[in-house]
Amino acid sequence: MNDSTSAFPDFDAIDTITCVGAGTIGGGWAAYFLAQGYRVKIWDPAPDAGEKFSRLLDAAWPALAELDMVVGADRTAWSIHTDLAEAVAGTGFVQESAPEDLALKRGLLAQIDEACPPNIVISSSTSGYSMTEMATEAAHPERLVVGHPFNPPYLIPLVEVVGGQSTSGAAVDWAADFFTHIGKSVIRMDREVPGFIANRLQEAQWREALYMVEQGEATVEQIDRSITDGPGLRWPFQGPMLTFHLAGGEGGMAHMLDHFGPSLKSPWTRLTAPELSQQLRDDVVAGCDIEAGERSIADLVAHRDAGIIALRRLTDQLATSSADSGVGRSADGAAESATSSAATPASSYNPATSATASASTLGTYSTEVVPEWIDYNGHMSEAFYVLVFGFATDQVMDELGLDAAYRESEKASLYTVESHIRYLDEAALGDRLIVVPHPVSAGEKKLHLAYEMYVGDRLVSTEEIMALHVDQTSDRVVPFPDIVAERIAQIDTQRPDWVGRSIG
Repeated sequence: MNDSTSAFPDFDAIDTITCVGAGTIGGGWAAYFLAQGYRVKIWDPAPDAGEKFSRLLDAAWPALAELDMVVGADRTAWSIHTDLAEAVAGTGFVQESAPEDLALKRGLLAQIDEACPPNIVISSSTSGYSMTEMATEAAHPERLVVGHPFNPPYLIPLVEVVGGQSTSGAAVDWAADFFTHIGKSVIRMDREVPGFIANRLQEAQWREALYMVEQGEATVEQIDRSITDGPGLRWPFQGPMLTFHLAGGEGGMAHMLDHFGPSLKSPWTRLTAPELSQQLRDDVVAGCDIEAGERSIADLVAHRDAGIIALRRLTDQLATSSADSGVGRSADGAAESATSSAATPASSYNPATSATASASTLGTYSTEVVPEWIDYNGHMSEAFYVLVFGFATDQVMDELGLDAAYRESEKASLYTVESHIRYLDEAALGDRLIVVPHPVSAGEKKLHLAYEMYVGDRLVSTEEIMALHVDQTSDRVVPFPDIVAERIAQIDTQRPDWVGRSIG
């Protein structure tokens, strides 16, 4: 191993990251790094690179605000560079996302390698090339790794990490740990495989889809709906292997293979690619145009991002649902009692003065009604009121110190155990929702919160919740840590006059 690989930067010492390429993938990476609190230097020779990235960031930032953005992240902390040495100066990590051209990748990685100090890890977003293929011209191939993301990188957590034949194990370990450190779900591959793991699975399905269109067996819309309304509903919770394990019933995968194994000989798939004729190309393009209808690319991106956000929140909740058996109970099994501090009446809401939090108040949460939240009556569906109130609760948790870093390190979180929502007025597409939190009371292990949702000065909905602080390891309700309890004590309690109402 080259001695330089023993001095990779400490994660906490990194404040600047370089993104080489500002296209869909590179720009998505840059948006994610910005949301993680880094300064981002973007190298891209295209004269309109800055304008394109600015538009991508406008689309990505609201989604990041819902999920992965750290408190205090600065969306303006980026710069465009055409000089590579300038772009990598002072960087702690480089993510290359140039077009998928082997000769281009080889030359560009060699240039990045020459410009960077040898202790800086350089990662490539390649979709299919191996690092062994790409690192042939680099002077320090031992610090070159593949960090293969999925589009959009700012929302999809998966990153597949693998080195080439000349990559040091230390560099691969550092890259995998760094991606984990910034919130990614990392697969550290044991060996190089063309196309990596997820792309190979995706490609097999893609080839079969093309064949079905070519043979007139299915339309583009039918193929998409066969996944979105079929197995795609299972895959966010169990992947294809566990899905088939469940298909075997009580006998699991063993029964599945024994019973359905003969079907592997059936002509259900064609893994070789069809000839991409002009006719097939035109049929697929036309099918996508028909399925998209009046929706623009921007509309489809917004719809996709909102769906990913909702699913990621749901899967996170399901992953910790085992703690539910302890929710509502104290450590010794006795029912929790309400320990409330004195409450003051909630003042009337003034949008001009309630947008930010002071030391004694909680900040308001704001978001815009997007197309996928609209129901058949043309207004926001009731399910998405719940979603928005959930986002507001996440912001409250962040402000109190119960943020993602706390939840990860302490394996504890705030669990909503009871809620009551009132639907008072309608919200329409494009409306700006402002949610005002009111801490009603607090106990050693619980929070009683009330929310008012406004459109302009119209009160459109309220929610009242009781939430408990749960240790996810022991499945028990536990006291807030002192630093969180102190922050809670600093917040003025308020009790709107509608709190505690029964239904009807």
